[in-house]
Formats: sequence, C-alpha cells, structure tokens
Amino acid sequence: MAFKLTYSDGQETDYDDDTAWEVDDGVLKMGRREGEWSVLVSPSHWAVLEVGGNRPKDRDDTEDEDTEEKDTAEEDTPAEDTDDEDADEKKDKDGD
Repeated sequence: MAFKLTYSDGQETDYDDDTAWEVDDGVLKMGRREGEWSVLVSPSHWAVLEVGGNRPKDRDDTEDEDTEEKDTAEEDTPAEDTDDEDADEKKDKDGD
C-alpha cells in the first residue's frame, strides 16, 4: 500500500505500492519484500506515516464548511466594532 513518510526534520517522501513496510516498537522497517527489510528508521527520525492517501470526501466538506463559518464570523465582528468606533469619533468631532 502506498504511503507518505514525514521525517522529524519535516522532509516528506512518497513511497509506492512496491514498498513493504511495518512498524515494530516505533522502528519503521521498509523493503521490497515483507520480512526482508533493507531500511530501518529510528522512532526519533520519523514523525508521521500517512497511509492510503486522502481522507474521505464527506469529512473534508464538513471541515471546510466549519472553517468558512468561523472565518465569516471573525470578519463580521471586527468590522462592526470599527464602524461603531468611527461613528462615535464623528459625533465627538461634530460636537466640539
């Protein structure tokens, strides 16, 4: 199964379906055949192992909608506060 490996320094590497792998006590073992490991990666040298590609589409859509709603709410709040402050300043200038 294809996977993406992110090392602890941030470097990312994609591996195809031809690479066999397993994690044993935090050690990532990789090779062309299962059980015949040619590369061993210490737990301190790798950070994330992503298997199988993207998340399900339904989950992505839900997260995007939530983010858009939060962004809109944050944009509305400062604009309203700024308008009220500007109106108060204008009243003070007109009154002086």
